[in-house]
Amino acid sequence: MSDNTQAPPKGLALWLMAARAYSFPASIIPVLFGSVLAVLLNPGLQFNFLNFFLCLIGCILVQVGTNIINDIYDYDKGIDKEDKELGIPHGGSMVISMGLVSIKQMKKAAVISLLVAFLIGVYLFTQAGAWILYLSLFGLLSAIFYTAKPLALKYKALGDLQVIISFGLGMTLGAYIVQTHQFSWMPLLFSIPIGLLIDAILHSNNIRDINFDGKFGVKTLPILVGEKASVKLFYVMVLGAYLSLIIFVALKMLPWFALLALVTLPLALKIVKMSDGFPEEAHARFEYGTKHIMMTAQLNMMFGLTLVIGLLISYFFLFECEWYWVLGIG
Repeated sequence: MSDNTQAPPKGLALWLMAARAYSFPASIIPVLFGSVLAVLLNPGLQFNFLNFFLCLIGCILVQVGTNIINDIYDYDKGIDKEDKELGIPHGGSMVISMGLVSIKQMKKAAVISLLVAFLIGVYLFTQAGAWILYLSLFGLLSAIFYTAKPLALKYKALGDLQVIISFGLGMTLGAYIVQTHQFSWMPLLFSIPIGLLIDAILHSNNIRDINFDGKFGVKTLPILVGEKASVKLFYVMVLGAYLSLIIFVALKMLPWFALLALVTLPLALKIVKMSDGFPEEAHARFEYGTKHIMMTAQLNMMFGLTLVIGLLISYFFLFECEWYWVLGIG
């Protein structure tokens, strides 16, 4: 008889699983977007590729630290442990609950990732000024207290707000400042669609786990407002990203080629429709929900990449006719 049991991952594959590498676009896309905005909104800017790559690595490491600390505290609460009687499968990255990585190893990985991220932040502070230090400290504290006490924002239905501020707004602004060395409200405004789609990934996860989280005293937005209202909020997050982009273009704040991101709309509509179909049975719900989360993460990546590509097309081929009047020059 053939054994269909898949062998557990080892080495790098195991740690990519622990870090939830599939979710990395949530930190990669804001850095790409903020960096491109820095070039577009500041004609003649000398782009610093070294600082760009360091910023990208630092933001990914913050996300790794956040994910690992989240796993540690969720497991400690019992959320990610398999419970066949309650119908709760392995959760999170599953590396702790399945015994693939110890708590001690996960703590060490979290410390290393956040320490390296902070050191990168300190270096970028010497290059770009105090705002980078402030954002680095905020990112570090946000990564820790997303699930760690005494704040434990995730468990108090504040995870959505934290994700939008840290990933959508903070990383976009940080990447912008790394290149320009100055604060601007524009990258914060333009990061709205990115922030909404990143939060949609978390919201999808919380809709999936609405019946699990509540058993452990965890409060999430779906638990507070109910599943039906949460699905409608998911509509708002996903479709709101497209609406805000269209508004920016209609107001001539972004060039027409930014609408290249609309090629991802069919996938967005498919995911929105899927959000109405979460099964009730625990294991079926977990499998369906996991697919929904992965597809939402994929949408975030595709939307962000096509938006960045559209902006770059405008910059390299249509800069004079599309952007000078936006900046008030020429």
